[in-house]
Amino acid sequence: MTKTASHRSAAPPERGGQAPDEPRRAGRARRRVVATASVLVLAAAWYLATEVFAMVTPLVLPSPVDVVTAGVSVATEPYSGSTLAGHVWASLQTVLGGWLLAIVIGVPLGSAMGSSKIVDTLAGPVFNVLRPIPPIAWIPLAIVWFGIGQGARFFVVFLAAAIPCVINAREGVRQVDPVLLRAARTLGAGTLTTVRRVALPSAAPLTFTGIRLSLGNAWMTLVGAELVAASAGLGFLLLDARRSLQPDLLFAAMLVIGLLGALFGAGMRWLEPRLVPWEAGHRDR
Repeated sequence: MTKTASHRSAAPPERGGQAPDEPRRAGRARRRVVATASVLVLAAAWYLATEVFAMVTPLVLPSPVDVVTAGVSVATEPYSGSTLAGHVWASLQTVLGGWLLAIVIGVPLGSAMGSSKIVDTLAGPVFNVLRPIPPIAWIPLAIVWFGIGQGARFFVVFLAAAIPCVINAREGVRQVDPVLLRAARTLGAGTLTTVRRVALPSAAPLTFTGIRLSLGNAWMTLVGAELVAASAGLGFLLLDARRSLQPDLLFAAMLVIGLLGALFGAGMRWLEPRLVPWEAGHRDR
């Protein structure tokens, strides 16, 4: 009986001797192949419709060759006083500045609203009234408050990025299991220890998701923020190309904005399981 039991316990738990994470890796590889194929098919259709068959006029939809040429031209020669790298740097300052400000203010505010009924009663109604107002609608007021400059652009991006931070931090704290809080207090943990060792780690997955979503909001608000008398930036480049009837440059600026937003989003998804590995199930990919 002992030999039989030891033989059974030594048997591999997975069929075919596969490691538990091998199917997961195979699934990720398949998704990458499908995603790459979809991009290539879209690019090929774009090229055929504009360059080969000339089904669309270049003023409506320029060919990918013209778009890449315009992007390379801006990357090597200054446009409106700055090269593509300069416009990218100006936009990064706007996006990251407003986003970080949203994290610093939005996450503590949302956590306080989720953990305190008094704070939620005081701040909740104001937040619910301001939340439906589009960030673009604040541009005139931002100019009055901060003048024509970077401060107004930070403010507009901050408003767009702060909403997911507040909502997810509040809901993350509210969804902390009360049993865990009572167990910590039963074991003698004080309020600060309970918050630091139980509440914050439990709320971290949903809070991090809000931080990631807020970065996407910041990128989507970039063009509107750079309407505030910007002289550099990808949003400025896009609007200037529209005014000068350069659709190839306009598409190039849009493509750079999309690629940078996707790159930052991928970076945040890569960071999430490493910063909050205890709750990988909360990741909404």
